[in-house]
Formats: sequence, structure tokens, C-alpha cells
Amino acid sequence: MIIDVHAHVFAFPKLKGPGAATTFMSAEDQIAVMNTKGVDKAIILPLNNPETPTEQQSIGEVLYICEKYPGRFIPFYNIDPRLPRRPDLIKTDDFSFILEQCKAFGCKGLGEFTARLYWDDPCVLRLLEACEKVGFPVTFHTITAEINNYGVLDEMGLPRLEKVLGTFPNLKLFGHSPGFWSEISGGITPQEKNGYPKTPVKPGGRLQSLMRRYPGLYGDLSAGSGLNALMRDPVHAYEFIDEFQDRLMLGLDYCSVKGDMRHIEWFKAACQAGQISAKAYEKIMWKNINQAIHLGL
Repeated sequence: MIIDVHAHVFAFPKLKGPGAATTFMSAEDQIAVMNTKGVDKAIILPLNNPETPTEQQSIGEVLYICEKYPGRFIPFYNIDPRLPRRPDLIKTDDFSFILEQCKAFGCKGLGEFTARLYWDDPCVLRLLEACEKVGFPVTFHTITAEINNYGVLDEMGLPRLEKVLGTFPNLKLFGHSPGFWSEISGGITPQEKNGYPKTPVKPGGRLQSLMRRYPGLYGDLSAGSGLNALMRDPVHAYEFIDEFQDRLMLGLDYCSVKGDMRHIEWFKAACQAGQISAKAYEKIMWKNINQAIHLGL
């Protein structure tokens, strides 16, 4: 069994983002990749924060895809934290009222959360409080403010994320993005923070510290950022996987038919070489997400 925890899938993709060679993946495109890679199921993460340069996606479209291809896709919901009311009037119940409906339709979480707001913005806190109340984990993308791009805002060392982890102890947060995975190493520079460092991992990584202290923090290993965090220092990666094997999850994050994410191949090779255990491999491939979002597989 393999479950991809990070997919962006459209019923009828039409628009290309700035500088993109293709649209995002159609359901048929995604299934073709899944079949090639041996992926059984994939979580659809709609991109609905306005900072994300892609088509906005309704929950109706996501559920339509899941219904058209039963058993292949798992729906997540997304909503911008500045909605559904003026920011100074937003209440937790405004969000939980909507999230409960989505949960009844089969949604298992929220994401990909990419709003360009600080973690401790009142709008963000109200949405996260509602997610904790409803039982929705949150898949997020984080950056620092000087980068003109999408993502929840933080500083070096992820202090605002830590504040959220302490405030919502029963909320599961699935970490993703260069701004998250670069923190696997100590001593990173501002230039490395939102990029793909190639140097060996140094002691003192903030991710390890946060994951040891907060059991609600998980690692979504998708995209170049997650794979780079492993490949930049394989010896460290094997130790990291051994320690956090219960909270790491396989993701791919295909955004184009021209991509080729090599995560599964890397893990298979590491397992076959005895660098990671078969038990850890199974947890990362599907058992951890199965338990985290209560799939019952």
C-alpha cells in the first residue's frame, strides 16, 4: 500500500500559473502517475488561498473527482482564514460550521494552507482552533516575510509555528515547503531558509527539536523540499527516519505532467539496502497517514 499525502488534482484544469509550462494535473493525469509509481490513493489538497497562483477549486469539484474515481482519492478542504467575514468579526464557530459540513461529506483535513499571514494572526488562530475542534489536520506551506511568495509567515527557527503547536496541542500539523524542511539543519542562513540547501545537515535542527517536543507536528516529505532534506545528507536521513518514523509521510506534490518525483524510488532503494527498516518504510508509505486521518485501512 502507498498513499500520497500531497496531490493537487483538477477535474477540468484550464489555467497555467505565471511561468508554468502546463496546467496542474487532471484526475486522469494523476491516476496515470499513480499507476506508474504504484500509488494506491492520493489526498487532494485544493489551493484556495488567493496568494497561490493557480485556479481556485471548490469542494464540489474535489468531491466530484473522488466520486468519479472511488477508492483512489481522499478529499481535504480549504478555506481562506480571512473568510467568511471581515477579519475583526471572524469567530471560531464561523469556520467550524463549514468544516463540520465538509467532514460529513468525507473530507479528512484542511490544506494546502498557503495564506500569506503570520501564524499568530487572529484569523489564522481562529481557523486552526476550528480545525482542532473538528479534528482536521492541516497541511501547510511556510515561508519568511522577505520572500514575495505564498505561505504562512514565520521567522528563522519557526518561533511562530512553535507558538501554534503549544496553543493547540490536539491539532495535527503536516509540515511542508522549503521554509519548513530547511530547518532540519542547524546553522542555516537566511539564503538557505527558503531554498534547497545541498550541504550536509548540521546538528541543532529546529525540526528535530519541535518534533521531539510537540507530538502533533508531522513531516510531509513531498516535493523537492522534502526529498532534498533526505538526499542532501543520507546518513543523517536514515537516523532522522528511524527517530521520527511514526510521524513522517510519503508525499509527491505533482503540479505538472512534466514532473518526476523520485521519493518512492529513494525509499525503496534505502529499504532494500537495509538503510531503513521495512517497518519504517511501511509507516511512511501509508500506515502513518492511515492512523493520522483515521482511514481504517
